[in-house]
Amino acid sequence: MTKQELWFDVVVIGGGGAALRAALSACGSGASTALVSKGEAGRSGATYYSVAEIGAFNVPDGAMDPTDSPEAFYEDMKDAALGTASLPLCEILARQAEDALRYLEDISGGQVFSKTDGNFRVYQACFSKKPRSHVVENHFKPILRALREEVKKKGITVLNGLQAVDLLLADGETGGVLAVDRDGEALVIHAKSVVLATGGASRLFRQNMYPADITGDGYAMAFRAGAQLSNLEFIQAGIGAAYPFINLFGNYLWKAYPVIRNAEGTRILRAWGESAERQAITEKTHFPFSTRDASKLIEIAVQTEINQGRGTEHCNMLLDFLETDFPKLFQEDPAFHDMWKITYQWHAEKGIDLYRQPMEISCFAHAINGGVLIDSQGCSSVPGLYAAGETAAGPHGADRLGGNMSVTCQVFGKIAGNRAAERAKGMGQFPDIHPAETAAREGLRMHLTGYEADWEGLLASLQQKSDGALLIVRDEKGLLSYQAFLRDLWGQLEKGCAPESLQKWLQIRNLAQTGQMIAAAALERKESRGSHYRADYPDLDPSLGQMLLIQKKDGQETSCHWASAG
Repeated sequence: MTKQELWFDVVVIGGGGAALRAALSACGSGASTALVSKGEAGRSGATYYSVAEIGAFNVPDGAMDPTDSPEAFYEDMKDAALGTASLPLCEILARQAEDALRYLEDISGGQVFSKTDGNFRVYQACFSKKPRSHVVENHFKPILRALREEVKKKGITVLNGLQAVDLLLADGETGGVLAVDRDGEALVIHAKSVVLATGGASRLFRQNMYPADITGDGYAMAFRAGAQLSNLEFIQAGIGAAYPFINLFGNYLWKAYPVIRNAEGTRILRAWGESAERQAITEKTHFPFSTRDASKLIEIAVQTEINQGRGTEHCNMLLDFLETDFPKLFQEDPAFHDMWKITYQWHAEKGIDLYRQPMEISCFAHAINGGVLIDSQGCSSVPGLYAAGETAAGPHGADRLGGNMSVTCQVFGKIAGNRAAERAKGMGQFPDIHPAETAAREGLRMHLTGYEADWEGLLASLQQKSDGALLIVRDEKGLLSYQAFLRDLWGQLEKGCAPESLQKWLQIRNLAQTGQMIAAAALERKESRGSHYRADYPDLDPSLGQMLLIQKKDGQETSCHWASAG
């Protein structure tokens, strides 16, 4: 393993919207800056991966409702969090959202946000009481295009194809990162500050709406470095079309009162009675699963049927509109008619006639609301380590407003990059990470055993177990069984790998580490709150309206403790 080294004031790990914004902020503050991405920066990560025709970006600028304000935005975030978000971070997000929009408008020449007659197109998204979600067509690709061009203009160093292995510490402070290329060759990158912006970990699940490179790298590296994480038990998940293509299931479609059946033809919501079935569908006004209303029965029923093996050959449920009186619905709701024409044509082009055929649906993991706990400066509990975007925790809680993740990436990407640069400029020489580097290289060398396993099969097994234990329906028995599975998986990973499989091995390790943290948090939170549902503790416990913090204890074991979210 040859010796390769680079030096930068700030290193940003990631290639999506939060990472690019952090790099631009750090560079703009006068710091020598590098982006380290295992894919192609600006063309990878969750921001680039389209799962719908539009993306949402929340800004309380009164574009549709002049009574909207940062104060109203803050209150919506507070209500959605159910006591588990950092309120100072919510306030920062509410105050700085419009600046984030203006920045993207400036660098793109007004090409990011959709407009009609010069006015922003805006709608009301999940858990919001005001319409403030600004439309980005083609999901979030226009945001990345604008940021990518700006990174190029500023001459920021971009290091693609590098998998970050671990953070390198000097006297408990961040001093760099060890990374490997696709051939397994190691590279040490010295840095006075590091920003983690690697996205979430929804590839932990078989059914997910994320690209293959979202593997919990930031969570796992921060955990191993001793940082505090929080709110990992809160995972956005919801109903989506599952076969022959994957797509979000439009909220408006519930107005047609579709029927959900298992492969045996049984109406799965009828187990709670006809009135409960109708109430669940009536209250389904948000994409993500939440225990806050009766719509929770939809995802609980779907995931339970799948877990118990009553799905189709593709392990999905069947949803149909065969009982819907469409002429009557079109007459009563012209807006539904306009949207339905688009949806019907979309499915027809893919071979599904929604008037006559069922569609296959499933529960899909989406964003994780928790992550590395940051303060108002984007700094973690480890000096010199910052986080932004889905990697960071704080501004989201038990539930999250639709359209908040994209704006969070920009607001806290800017803050983290700026603060990381200020710290770097205030330091003299680079931290001495030689002891940490030696230990990390030796650990890596020991795992390069040449052993070859069925890595895709191992990942599929992890995903299947995660679906059963962590996705929607959780209970003590399942969580303990999952932890036992992870212990066996660690034994498999200890056998090592060949150099050409090292990146895959590292990603599975990071997913397993993240799964371990999620399971520990889910076990500790003995209640149901927002997106966290315990079948054995189905009610909300008022005393648990707090953040649950996770930190490394002995070895790789986790320690959980409660903290006020104020």
